[in-house]
Amino acid sequence: MTLESFDDWNLRSARLLHTDVRGTEYDPVDVEAAASIAKDELGIQGPEKKGFAIPLFASDRPVPTNEYVVYRPENRSIGWYDSGFGINGSERFTDCERLNDTEIGHRLRFWLDEYREIELDVDESDLPAERVNPTDRLSSDDQSAFFRELKDFVRSEQNAQRDRNWERYEEIELEEAIRRKRVSGPYIHFGSTVEDGEQAYKYQFAQDEDENDDVDLRDDEGIFPGNRCILDVESDDSNFPIEVEVLSVTDPQITILPVRDSVKNHQVVEKILDGNDTEIWVHELLNPVPFERRLDAIDQVNTNEEKRDLLTGHRPVTYSVNKYAPPDPGIDLNKYQRLALIWADGADDLVCIHGPPGTGKTRTLTAYVAHAVSRNESVLLTAHSNQAVDNLLVGDSTLDDPEEGTLHAIAQDEDSDLTIARVGNNSRNRVVQNYYMAQSPGRADIVAATTSGAAQFAQNAFDVAVVDEATQASRPATAIVLNSAEKLVLAGDHKQLPPYCADESQKEEDLHISLFEYLLERYGRNISVLLQKQYRMNEAIAEFPNEMFYDGELKTAIQNRRWSVSDLKPFIGVDIAGQERRQNYGNSYYNRDEAEAVAKQVQLLTYNGVAAEDIGVISAYSGQVSEIINRVNNLDIDNPRDVTIDTVDSFQGGEREAIIVSFVRSNDDGYSGFLEFPDEGPRRLNVALTRARKRLVVIGNWDTLGTIAPHRSPGQSCANLYESLADHLRSQERMLSKK
Repeated sequence: MTLESFDDWNLRSARLLHTDVRGTEYDPVDVEAAASIAKDELGIQGPEKKGFAIPLFASDRPVPTNEYVVYRPENRSIGWYDSGFGINGSERFTDCERLNDTEIGHRLRFWLDEYREIELDVDESDLPAERVNPTDRLSSDDQSAFFRELKDFVRSEQNAQRDRNWERYEEIELEEAIRRKRVSGPYIHFGSTVEDGEQAYKYQFAQDEDENDDVDLRDDEGIFPGNRCILDVESDDSNFPIEVEVLSVTDPQITILPVRDSVKNHQVVEKILDGNDTEIWVHELLNPVPFERRLDAIDQVNTNEEKRDLLTGHRPVTYSVNKYAPPDPGIDLNKYQRLALIWADGADDLVCIHGPPGTGKTRTLTAYVAHAVSRNESVLLTAHSNQAVDNLLVGDSTLDDPEEGTLHAIAQDEDSDLTIARVGNNSRNRVVQNYYMAQSPGRADIVAATTSGAAQFAQNAFDVAVVDEATQASRPATAIVLNSAEKLVLAGDHKQLPPYCADESQKEEDLHISLFEYLLERYGRNISVLLQKQYRMNEAIAEFPNEMFYDGELKTAIQNRRWSVSDLKPFIGVDIAGQERRQNYGNSYYNRDEAEAVAKQVQLLTYNGVAAEDIGVISAYSGQVSEIINRVNNLDIDNPRDVTIDTVDSFQGGEREAIIVSFVRSNDDGYSGFLEFPDEGPRRLNVALTRARKRLVVIGNWDTLGTIAPHRSPGQSCANLYESLADHLRSQERMLSKK
């Protein structure tokens, strides 16, 4: 606020304030100080020199109105037209101090220094447009096809998930499944019953004698009513395994119904299942509930005009940013995070927050949720998995030590009255279990649930829904959340892994993309705000992914620009000609030469002071994970089993002080499998390259990785990306060759 705001203000066209000060109370303001500043800066004599005219501001922003009050400094009083005094009202003067918590004080507050900087400190060009129109819209026929295809996709995912789980079980068979604890059981025959004319069977869980705890079949064994399961028996009978439906779960008993299409010889199967000596084992095949919830949500969105029009491009996305009243969450944010908060606050119905690795996406969402609650808005907090929900809620908090900047820390502050309810029974986080599982959703400011768990809420039950890791949730899954709230805040990074897709035939199709990415395609980047400062990686590690995946827009925080492990270079490559091998079962690959190189890098890191728990190894293939685990566990280092060794998919969202990546594939023809896929390949590479804080080592046959496979065209391959990475490392003399 500056004096130029009053260049056109004229006492002759203004009027004395009419108000009743006995109305609503406001936060107290030093009225005398505010009036004194205005007198000194403007010096406007009041009518008939009764005092000084003090212009008033609007109640919510530092914009002058055509109203004023009269200030008499000699007796420290303010005059106005008291509309609540008498029948017709009258002019009245009273002590300044008595007006501190009234409308008069509230509308004078912008004269004080603490209120003068309330205007946004961001460039106007960085604010969202008031109206963002879709780039195209679907016709009536296309709309019908759109929702029909979404439902068909859900059904194909359900069938594919069932088939995949069945195939995985058949690969290992019962004996190995028992050894790996991949099955629940054994269950002993307890009785039979008839359900809807069909023969059903009751079984009781056989608990070990040395186990004293009561069995919880739902939480401990993962057996729920309605689930489809694989039932198997320890015999050579070719009629098993079969598919069954779990009709009921009453600890420690279950009632199951064979799925007739899966039974070859009904008489033989019935005799075995009804036998008193029969022990069965159960392996989850499919939980149909999440798929049913997605189908229902698609139908509900389709019948809601506003939500349907948003998805089909038949209405604009709008923003109403009040630049004179920016949100104040009480959490320290950098300027990019504050800007994202302003976007989310100003969004009327939708905003996408693009959060690349290490940019503080979770912190920004926490700030927004806290702000929304302060405005008496009901908030649904969601993510695609229980772990992601709990991370957003409590972070790394322990029972005794809340992590600073989390919603849990805010809720536990003695001055806070924030209430949180966590719905669902699958959280494994002790802090969440201890503080939030028993809370009532109906009485909570914030309700936390998975996207699937949000299905229990009615349409528009919440003012706003926040979806973290939104780029890892499919459109049908996110449709549940879209249906539950009037406003949607989506946060994620569409440059990292897409939603899981069980149906391999759909991987290259648009149907499996997230709602986040779909809406960006429908409306363009004008509905998205980017978090631009990363705090995770050494600058040398961040350089390549920044240029390749984020158009060079990311900035590295000063404090971690030169992070390193001892004198080791932050980012190196190893070029090795190792021999790829395929496992005897499954489709996975491994490479012993690369596994050995990985083990040597792990050892080097520990020699330079990095603890095993701070080291991560990422492999492109699960077969290589097993090979590397064996090598690392045999190293002569402290706690080798604390080294995290896993696939790219498992590492998304994680970070370590040091990361080693093994690409595995090595052949003369450039066959790199899914690493070469034009969509999936870059995303996986981006995840692998952005997990390390101080040291990153990438190991592979760069000739193989950088060569387009014979059966692919340049447009069907991302081999050029690996070639660019190799060139980047070689140009800076950071590529070690073992060829």
